[in-house]
Amino acid sequence: MSQILGIIGLLFIFSLAFLISTNKKAIKVKPLLLMIVLQFIFGFILLRTTFGTAVVSMLAKVFDHLLAFAGEGVNFVFAGVANKGSAPFFLNVLMPIVFISAIIGILRYIKILPLFMKAVGLGLSKINGMGKLESYNGVASAILGQSEVFISIKKNCLSYLKNVYLP
Repeated sequence: MSQILGIIGLLFIFSLAFLISTNKKAIKVKPLLLMIVLQFIFGFILLRTTFGTAVVSMLAKVFDHLLAFAGEGVNFVFAGVANKGSAPFFLNVLMPIVFISAIIGILRYIKILPLFMKAVGLGLSKINGMGKLESYNGVASAILGQSEVFISIKKNCLSYLKNVYLP
């Protein structure tokens, strides 16, 4: 049943995008289908093979350690602020986001993160034929998440705005 809901969701999103498109003839169907097929292949490899589950569990452990470090940092700075037994949203959710954002900023400053994302984005743009910006944004969203993706592109936003048609 969940697979059927997923397919219905994909069809709904594609239909909605098609309906609001201002230039329906310019829609490239081949890259979309190619990326969906690649996503299913990667999903199968990562979730249904021994190698894939090992990779996913290794990445999960890395992020568990990062979040544990963030939690310890929050406890160090804000020890005793929260009531005993409570789980305040500010301390448990927002402060680790600040910590992860700082790590992203450091990796960006020492040019590790942009190099990795540009390489993956370039490979992705070669595969699907889409532009580098779309591929970079897709890779950045997948790696960093929707809330942190803007941190990785904030310095380039002004140059992006010059290329955008604003009514």
